[in-house]
Amino acid sequence: MAVTLPHRLLQPFGVEIERDLASPLGPSEAWHLAELFRTHGLILARGQTLSMARQRELCGLLGPILEREGEAGTMSNQGGGPSAAELAWHADAAYTDHPFDALSLHAIDVVDGASSTRFVSAQQGWAALPPDLQEILEEGEQEMVSPHYSRLSGRACDREHADALRRATRPTMLTNPHNGRPCLWVSELQTARLNGFDTDSGRAILHRVFHAFYAPERQLEHRWRTGDLIIWDNIALQHMRGNLEHVGKRVLQRVIVGTRGVAPHVS
Repeated sequence: MAVTLPHRLLQPFGVEIERDLASPLGPSEAWHLAELFRTHGLILARGQTLSMARQRELCGLLGPILEREGEAGTMSNQGGGPSAAELAWHADAAYTDHPFDALSLHAIDVVDGASSTRFVSAQQGWAALPPDLQEILEEGEQEMVSPHYSRLSGRACDREHADALRRATRPTMLTNPHNGRPCLWVSELQTARLNGFDTDSGRAILHRVFHAFYAPERQLEHRWRTGDLIIWDNIALQHMRGNLEHVGKRVLQRVIVGTRGVAPHVS
């Protein structure tokens, strides 16, 4: 009989698995990890002690590992600035033609329960939209930005001039290549405007979308404890975090699954 990973469902999406991931996975377990990722979008495992090499090996079951020049692979709030700032809802590198496929964070040294990352499902968000908004966004386009490091909180669409490191035209709905499901591809952090609409009309549409998309009942909040590991689908989910200036030490080990890099940024 094939060996699978013991797991339980999280709400409103995701799974938590019970397995020491420092030990090698058998072929059926490796297949099951990838299947859980495709189906549920987020995998949580607690009490892990993983080297960077082992975390990359696990994430490599989902696709090629992206290593970017100038990055050490750890994220820390100790230096303050952008690394400790609030970060609005987004998907990493969503403004590019090659957004990251998956992300993984492993809590190496954190004050247990003091900080969190919140997630929403762009797949569930699309399904929850009323028909008139789906009609607008299904074939729509947007101006997406990589915001300046001083503009990491709030909504880009509410600014008269969205300062940006990069700008690009991207679709407002994206089909997830991992499972074929439609995903909302607008976000608070990165959507500056909707193409084809004047500023006020586009902003009003986005406010309606965000109200439904980021509703509290659609969010999964994970409060970090040392040893926690999360792997998530960067197409299926968006994430955000609060300000980290007063939460004590927070060091997370990060792995990116993807094919092309962009300028280093916070996560």
